[in-house]
Amino acid sequence: MLAGERHRKIVERVNSEGIVIVKDLAKAYGVTEDCIRKDLKILENKGLLTRIHGGATTNRENVHAYHAKDRREVHVEEKERIAAKAMTLLHDDLMIFLDISTSSYAIAQRIVQQHLRLTIVTNMVAILELLKDVPFVTLIFIGGMINHTNDGFTGSLTIDTLKKYRFDLAFVGVVGVDIANNQVMTYDMDDGLTKKQIMLSSAASYMLCEHEKFHQAGHFIYATIDDFTGLITDTLLSSQVEKALIAKDIDIV
Repeated sequence: MLAGERHRKIVERVNSEGIVIVKDLAKAYGVTEDCIRKDLKILENKGLLTRIHGGATTNRENVHAYHAKDRREVHVEEKERIAAKAMTLLHDDLMIFLDISTSSYAIAQRIVQQHLRLTIVTNMVAILELLKDVPFVTLIFIGGMINHTNDGFTGSLTIDTLKKYRFDLAFVGVVGVDIANNQVMTYDMDDGLTKKQIMLSSAASYMLCEHEKFHQAGHFIYATIDDFTGLITDTLLSSQVEKALIAKDIDIV
């Protein structure tokens, strides 16, 4: 197979599957992994894909560069499905953490609608504003250094406060999930370190993950997939992804 034809097939495959793995491509096209890495570099330079560790992903717009208020208007149906599934894990008298995530905000809205009596801890300003006058919710807000784009507080002050708590359950947002390399990512280091402490302070942690996040990558790895108790997503997973999660003993909601 000529290089040009191989490049065309790689681009078609990454656009179809969202993510491709070097060793799989090498096997499929009968070339070495070094050859595939060179192919991916050429295709990235042409703006046709984005290389990640061990493979490549499609080029997608980074919606996390937008303010959280604007992100709440993106993939609304997917977030609603995630929130509905999350509610099946909740009952009165739990102490939960809602991370900086537009899916967490959707969960908070459902909690208000269903009148659940919970203690809710959060570092997201929009959730504070939503819940501050709700009489049946005990609300605890964690401060620190404000991240204006994320609409929440992160960093060392936030982390120090989180260490004083023990949550029954935490819902944690993600930017990207790399199944092949067992990586869960966000874009911002302070956000990632804060998420990590939220998980350490929780008896159980559930990843809030729209299906497209399996085809995206962030810049900061804050956890492995098996650090989580489970995953809540908006649609049926591919058999490959589901098999990998089951192998890691992840509860799929």
